[in-house]
Amino acid sequence: MSTLEAVFFKANGEAKGKIPLPETIFAGNGSRHTLHEIVVSLQANQRRGTSMTKTRGLVTGGGHKPWKQKGTGNARAGSIRSPLWRKGGIIFGPKPRSYRTDLGEKKRLLALQTALVEKARASEIAVIESFPDFEGKTRNAEQLLKKTGLTGRTLIIFDKKDDAMARALKNISHVNLADIRGLNAWLVLSAKQMIFSQTALKNLADKFPKGK
Repeated sequence: MSTLEAVFFKANGEAKGKIPLPETIFAGNGSRHTLHEIVVSLQANQRRGTSMTKTRGLVTGGGHKPWKQKGTGNARAGSIRSPLWRKGGIIFGPKPRSYRTDLGEKKRLLALQTALVEKARASEIAVIESFPDFEGKTRNAEQLLKKTGLTGRTLIIFDKKDDAMARALKNISHVNLADIRGLNAWLVLSAKQMIFSQTALKNLADKFPKGK
């Protein structure tokens, strides 16, 4: 049974004690090996893979032999674009490629669970009844965060995309937004503090199999 708890805030930012975290997520220990595997995969998927160098066949010039084969005292040379020459081609250089790796949904959920459990054990998860209407104003969002006392890199997780909320928070440099559909282990680990809306936490817990 999960004994992990999180600080609970009213919609106005006032502390309201603590609440137990859902057992479907926080009762287990997760898997650090899977967490590492997923984070490496997520980072690899961000790589553009567009690096490229030119081989001797792609470098301009070098279409004729720079000197005759014998009799000059120089080493044999067939082209001034040989990889042995300055401004020549590159041997075994990078070519455009995809670094993408696709890992199963089970592993993604297990990694997310592991990251969330680690955050909960470090007391870096909070829950709010619901986010108030910021009216798209950064000032209102800052006042709420100041009232909750959350500092450092903060990840705010809500249930559904809210354009007004995103507009209010986008100018706060240390705050990131995510909905439960886009939440992943890398986002969780990169945040110092996390705050869930109560609805988002409940709906996220429903994504995890019961009794695990």
